[in-house]
This record gives sequence, C-alpha cells and structure tokens, in this order.
Amino acid sequence: MRLSESEFVKYKCRAFDQIDALRRGVFLSMVIAVSAFADSIDKRIELANEFIEKDPDSAVRQCDSINEERLSVAQRAKLYHTLGNAYFALGNNESAKDAFHRSIAYGRKANDTLTWASALSDLGICYRITEKPDSALMMYKQSLALLEKIDAPSETSYLLTSIAVFYANQGRFDEAVKYGTRAFDLAKRCGDIETIMYAGQTLGIVLYLRGDKREGLAIEREMVAISEKRGLPRYILKTYASIIDMHYKDGRRDSVDYYISRGQKLMSQVPEASVESMGFLEESYVVLSAMGRYRESLEIQNKILSMRGAGTFMPFHKLYQRMARNYKGLGDIERMGEAYERSIAIADSLHGLEIDNQLSEFDVKYDTAQRELQIARLETEKMRQRMWMAITCVGAFLIILGLIIYFRSRRSRLRRSLEMQSLRSQLEAVDNERARLAAELHDGVCSDLSGIALMMQSSRTDRDEIVCMIDNVRTEVRSISHSLMPPRLEGLTLKQLLQDLSLRNDGKIQIGEEDFNVEPDVSFQLYRIAQEWVDNINRHSHASRIIVRMHDRSFMILDNGEEIRFEKSGGIGIDSITKRVESIGAAIAVRRENGENILKITLPD
Repeated sequence: MRLSESEFVKYKCRAFDQIDALRRGVFLSMVIAVSAFADSIDKRIELANEFIEKDPDSAVRQCDSINEERLSVAQRAKLYHTLGNAYFALGNNESAKDAFHRSIAYGRKANDTLTWASALSDLGICYRITEKPDSALMMYKQSLALLEKIDAPSETSYLLTSIAVFYANQGRFDEAVKYGTRAFDLAKRCGDIETIMYAGQTLGIVLYLRGDKREGLAIEREMVAISEKRGLPRYILKTYASIIDMHYKDGRRDSVDYYISRGQKLMSQVPEASVESMGFLEESYVVLSAMGRYRESLEIQNKILSMRGAGTFMPFHKLYQRMARNYKGLGDIERMGEAYERSIAIADSLHGLEIDNQLSEFDVKYDTAQRELQIARLETEKMRQRMWMAITCVGAFLIILGLIIYFRSRRSRLRRSLEMQSLRSQLEAVDNERARLAAELHDGVCSDLSGIALMMQSSRTDRDEIVCMIDNVRTEVRSISHSLMPPRLEGLTLKQLLQDLSLRNDGKIQIGEEDFNVEPDVSFQLYRIAQEWVDNINRHSHASRIIVRMHDRSFMILDNGEEIRFEKSGGIGIDSITKRVESIGAAIAVRRENGENILKITLPD
C-alpha cells in the first residue's frame, strides 16, 4: 500500500514522537533508579538540578516526586528553585514564576539567604522576558541587597549578568558593559562553567552593541568553543543567535549561513520551547527575511506558530506582520493580506483586552479610592476631635498649673515680706533700746561722774589721781554710748562711719578709695555688720591689718589673721550678722584665700 507524502510525514512524525517518549521514559527510569541510591533529599534535589540542562522535563518530574515527601522549609526553598529553573528551561514562564515565588517565600522563612537571593534573581529574568521591566528591576535590587551580605561569587555574577542584560535592553550600553565585566570577572573566579557561559555571552553581546565589535565577537567565539568542549548544546545555540546577528550586521552572509545551519542541527538536542531555541529561531527568521530569503524565514515562522505554548520573545501580532512582509517579498499578495488581517485581529484583541482590563482596574481603583477617601475623612474627623480634646485638656492643665504656681509664689513672697518686716522690726527695736541706753549713760552717768569729779577736787585726797580715774570712766562711757547710738541718727555716710570705726581701732582698719554709695537702711546694716565682724577679728583672728572695700554691689572685709570658721560658729555676734544680711536680701560668703580671711556680702541689684 502506497502512502501519500502527507501521510508518510504524519506517520514519520508519530514514530519520532513515540521514540522520543520512549527515550524520555528510559531516561526518567534511570533518574529514578539513580535517585533511589541517594542517601538524602538534598542529593536528590541536586540531581534534579543537574538534569535541567539535558532534560528539563525529567527534572520537573523528579521535583514533583520529591515534593510528595516530607521536606523541611529550607529543602522546599531549594526544590521550588530547581523546579522554577526547569520550567524556565522548557519556556513555561508562568509556571516558572509561580515556582520562584514559592522558593522566595520558603527561603525567607528558612532564612536561607543564598536560595532566597537566587530565586529573586531568576524571577527577575522571568519578568524581564515577559516585558515587565519594573518588576524585574525590583527583584534584581532585592537580590543584590541580600547577596552583598554573604560571599557568593557565582550567584552574584549571575545576578550582575542579568542586570547587564537589563541595561542593554534599555539602550544603556556603558552601564551594561560595566556590570557585564564585573560579572565575567566573578564568574572566572568561581570557576562554574554555567556562570562563565552566561556572563561571557552577555558581555560579548553588550560589547558589540556598544561598538566594540571585534572584542565582543571574540568573546562569543570563545564561549562557543567552551560550550562545544563541555557538550552544552543550549549554550551553543544561545551563542549562535548572538553571532548570527553580529555577522549579519557586519555583512558576512556566509558566516550567517554557516551558523544558522549549525544551529538547526543542534535543535534536536535542545527542548523546542526552551528560551535558547526560541531565541535562535527568532533571530534566524529576522536575519533571513532581511537577506531576502523570505521562504526560509516563513518556514521558521510557521514552525514557531506550530509550537503551542512556547514563550516567544516577539509578540504574535508582530510575528504576523513580519510574515506579511515575507509574503509580500514572495509576491503572494493574498497570504500577505491574510497575515496582516491576522496581525490586526490579534492586536485589536490584545488592545481590547487591555482596554477592558484598564477599565476594570480603573473602576476597582475608583471604588477603592472612594472608600479610602471616606475612611480618611472619618479618620480625619476623629483625629480633629481628639486633637481639640487634647488641646482643651492641655490648656486646662496649663491654666490650673499656672494658678497653682502664681498663688504659691504670691504666698511665698508674702511670707518672705512678713518675715523681713518682722526681722527689721526686731532689729529696729534693738537699736531703739540701745539708743535709750546710750542716752541714759550719756546724760546720767556722765553727768554724775562730772559732779563727783568737781566734788573730789575740793577734797584733800590725791586729787589728780581721782580726776584721772574719773576722766577714764567718762571716756569709756562715752565710747559705749557712741557704739550703741544708731549711726543713721547721726546723718553720716557709710564711708564716714567706717573711717570712725578705723580711728577707734587705732587705725588698723584701711578703708578703700572707692565710693560706698548704698541706701541709708543698707548702710546702717553694713556698718553694724562691720562693727561685729571687726570685733570678731580682734577677739579670734588677732589680725594686724584689716581692709574694708566696696566693689560694685559687693561689700568685703579682708584680714591677715588666723582662719575664722564662719559656718561652725554659733555665737550671738554671728547670728546677728546673719540676720542683718537676710534683712537687706543680701548673700554672705566667708572664705580663706592667699593667707587672708575674706568676708563678702553681695547686695541685691
């Protein structure tokens, strides 16, 4: 029985599918058999991670089998990170995102900084590929902040490479080269082949885009050689896409054909929906179309359309636009129109969906904003009421506190005023009593003694001796009378009184040249204090020199006698001095300095 060409192709494809399924089944059986000998869950996760490059489908199945077992939080973080990379290798970006989000959550919970940061970095790549640059950049920033806390050159290199790609996509090639160079240096330091390939390929591309074409192409060729030597078809295919673009821009069409041909042979060794496969295919049809090889470009485009669920880099409506251009180049106007119509329909559908989503989002945001506004108004009103209540309470408290302070201060001033008045009255009574005694001594005793003296002069006794004795008594009584008499009644200034005090102390007291201008009441009290203190010096200090000075509002008495302990004294004289100082609102201090006793009375301003 003869088969038609289409039937033959169909049966041939079915046979290939069965062979591929058998191969995958055998490979999976080998994986399970090997994993049975693994002595821990961690080794099984590492084994699944190693199979991502060769067979990501098997890696996914292996992760699913591990996920059914009891795992720690840290193990689940690593498992979901491996699963995300496996899905990413298959081109299933949505499943990869979900797995990376789970890995991030478990990594944070387990405080596994390395897995946490790596999952953030890989999630950023998923966002970048699905045209969500803001989310990608946010993931990169969070990952870099975590990696700066630990020593992880391989993961840091991987992240910096992703950041370099991000800057290159934004057209900022200088920054892209900077991050790419740092990433490549770190990759060579850690020695991990996958990290070296990723960083090297990226650095070659960004150098070429910046204008350093020869250097960029040299690095890409070096990466191809390393990939071929290590047997890494995915990296070879990924590097081929970059080299094809570089050779086309340099006008080297033979080199373009060479690398497209070699890449097509590698396609069978790489998952058809993988990122590397899609990148190579899209770069190939773009370059072929630009070279005028429309039919070859269309074949690749139709192949991409037949790969359901593949994550293409170029949106489908733009893919149909490029197909329409290819049909135009072939002169097939009918198919060109169909491709354009298909492109417009997809664009309109996407646009309509986008508008519908935007309207729904706007409506939700509007309702949310209204509710938040109402809540904010209520909160503001509550805050205003609380604020006025607080202000009222504080105001009442301040008023009450002010009244308490005022009445206490007033009562204190009144009490002090009464005490001062009482003290002055007592001192005045003492002075009045002294004045009365002085008058009696002067008018009575002195007169009597004078009469005795006259009588004695008429007797036959030793008159001269009696007269001398009586004169001495009279002189002494006059001195007592003078000391008891209040100076203010005599109309003398403080300086004059002090000078008189000096004369009665044989000139031992030196009065300063400065003015002693003080109020009469204060002058009287200062004189009494000086009298008492000089008497105290004569009795206790035995000084040979006493100096009385007035500086500004400070009245000072200095002597060169023995030390006087003012604070330890409890005599009547010291008490009298203290009361007189208090009566004029002054302050008193006694100290010894440079071999002198210094009494200082500071008058109020």
